Amino acid sequence: MSTFDWPANLVPLNIDIRPPRETAGLTTSLSGKTQAELVPRPPFSVTMEFDELHGDEVLAWRAILGLLEGRSNTVRLPIFDLWYRASDAQIRGGVVPHSDGTFFSDGTGYATRDLSGVNVTGVQGQRNVTADFGDYGQLLQAGQYFGLGDYPYLATGVWWDGNVATIRTTPTLRDDFTDEALRLKPVMIGRLSDDDGGALMLKGLYNGAPSITFIEDEDDDA
Repeated sequence: MSTFDWPANLVPLNIDIRPPRETAGLTTSLSGKTQAELVPRPPFSVTMEFDELHGDEVLAWRAILGLLEGRSNTVRLPIFDLWYRASDAQIRGGVVPHSDGTFFSDGTGYATRDLSGVNVTGVQGQRNVTADFGDYGQLLQAGQYFGLGDYPYLATGVWWDGNVATIRTTPTLRDDFTDEALRLKPVMIGRLSDDDGGALMLKGLYNGAPSITFIEDEDDDA
């Protein structure tokens, strides 16, 4: 099994991001009360609808579906969420060095594409985490998605003490993290919901407006 990156030129027109919500054991007692239990480690799912694809977009669509081979392989999918854009200027305002900590000879570095130096430490199953946003200030609020590694999370509550945030997440942490970079532009490792997902009907043999659904694949180790 392999994991491929989603083509950069394929940006959806509409998107439905569904956080973990799977429950089991809904029963009714003699008093009429009901109770449901959350399934352990339920996945995110994402449905994307696209406007008419043209030219290279059609080719990119064909290529990524061919690489996925139905549900055999997975894709590293950006969580296309425009709500981070209010802070995009601050995200891009940072500078980072080479991997060895050095900068170019003139002292410059690389412009950041996401937060830099905002890290999270926690253990699998933990619900609340803390992160020091430093000079970025209070960027995160409840209702926004964020990422740790290749896992997306939804902030269901954010409390600030200065620029240090306590974040309540859904789902709970999927793994143990030590100084893991917090991302405001999260990604998800996804698998097609069915083998025929993403079918592209070309109108007049040229354009098509497809839709596609991915289910989070938490066991991917590619």
